[in-house]
Amino acid sequence: MTIGTPPALGSALVAGLLRAEAYPHPVIEPIRLAETHISWVLLTGEFAYKLKKPLRLSFLDYSTLERRQALCEEEVRLNRRHAPDLYLGVSTIRGSASTPRVDGTGPVLEYAVRMRQFAARDELVALLDCGAVTAPDLAALGESVAHLHLGAAPASPDAAFGWPDAVQRITFDNFAELRRLPEAQRWRDALRCLEERLSGLHAARSSLMRARREQDWVRECHGDLHCGNVVRWQGRLTPFDGIEFDPGLRFIDVVNDIAFLAMDLAERGRDDLRLAALQAWLETIGDFAGLPLLRYYETYRALVRAKVAALRALQVAADAPSRVAAIAECSRYLAWASGRVRQRVPVLVVTCGISGSGKTWLARQLREPLRALHVRSDIERKRLAGLAPGADSKSPPDAGIYTRDYTARTYDRLHDCARAALLGGESIIVDAAFLRRDERLRFLSLAESLHARAALVHCHAPPETLRQRVAARSAARNDASEAGLDVLQRQPSWWEDFGDSERAHLIEVDTTQTSPLATVLERLCSQAS
Repeated sequence: MTIGTPPALGSALVAGLLRAEAYPHPVIEPIRLAETHISWVLLTGEFAYKLKKPLRLSFLDYSTLERRQALCEEEVRLNRRHAPDLYLGVSTIRGSASTPRVDGTGPVLEYAVRMRQFAARDELVALLDCGAVTAPDLAALGESVAHLHLGAAPASPDAAFGWPDAVQRITFDNFAELRRLPEAQRWRDALRCLEERLSGLHAARSSLMRARREQDWVRECHGDLHCGNVVRWQGRLTPFDGIEFDPGLRFIDVVNDIAFLAMDLAERGRDDLRLAALQAWLETIGDFAGLPLLRYYETYRALVRAKVAALRALQVAADAPSRVAAIAECSRYLAWASGRVRQRVPVLVVTCGISGSGKTWLARQLREPLRALHVRSDIERKRLAGLAPGADSKSPPDAGIYTRDYTARTYDRLHDCARAALLGGESIIVDAAFLRRDERLRFLSLAESLHARAALVHCHAPPETLRQRVAARSAARNDASEAGLDVLQRQPSWWEDFGDSERAHLIEVDTTQTSPLATVLERLCSQAS
């Protein structure tokens, strides 16, 4: 968003709205004008007024007053799902172009979305630039986005939204917009290569896209969830400015929605924050099955950002500094997309060990240095039962959700999650006891079949330490695990030692050591070399 003087298009009305007497409330002068490629925003102090430019582009139509009114109302409806305190309603601008009045009398000139004004320093882009945002902040955002997705309306079965052909059309429309730029000649070969690779990835994932559309994973999402559309509001990172102008751009796969945030954080060099947001989103929504689509959608989202920068460049003179900056931004996102569309070599880490051995603690420590997702048996076991992670299943020993059959179902679920992550090029840590050799071998076989690196991390600690940890966890009642001292006492008899085929991948770690994390990372590096 840029701040400056009104452009020629609509300049009389916008200039009139820069006057204090245009408003029914006190303002802070001078009133400032912020501009995007599709809107003007008047910043008055306590309130901001967003006007839609009277444009018709390939992806939106703001060309009539009636349509702008309807889309202002739609913008308020949609964004109140995320930020009800930010979006106050729709204001009517009346009077004359030279002397407009907000919510006044006279002929209707225009409509505007009325919002609470917030400081630019609280926008996520600014917070990232000054290092004022943390992994817990992004985890809370990922969790809140997941709750929105869980409650969002699914697309109608007879709508075109989210089907593979529609996804491909929307994705590849970006290339046409990019090629309109005179400067695009310098990217000719890169665009062609990117288009070919993305087309191949779409073909490989179209059956999954279709299945997810049929399973109602295409829902009414935010649609434009990049860092520029997130603000710290009332202490929490809050999405705003979701897409209102085209239902086809917001009725999307939920993975497509979170992919925008994930991409934009990664492109800004914050893979750690990408991981925090994505991990919290996955733990909340449980949608590991969508991970094979993440690479496609992140690449698509980088193309969207490149296209927006290209459109911004086309609206200014060829020698303007803002055009140079927009072209540089466009080039940056295209470079990121070209790198992302290539398949990564992921890592599968399987933790194993009896209760209290430190598996979950170590898995959480490993997530950031390995840039790995984390799936935990205690959480997924309860998810299968429709229970929250902290809920008490009230299962007797070897009964309820702890029968042999239920444990087999849990390991099947972990296998599905790991497979989906590896197919998406995402490293993953599978956190479970893995007491039986066949359970461990099954995951090593999965890694081999998908050409991923694999490691078995066996966690252990002295018996008294194990008892202390399990007793403390049971007393605190703040963990997903329900294993108590009775289970700990029996587990050693269930343990099956490692076979020769496992030992090549084995990393032994005593979690009472001074630096167990360093031990694991050192061994993983030596295995890779």
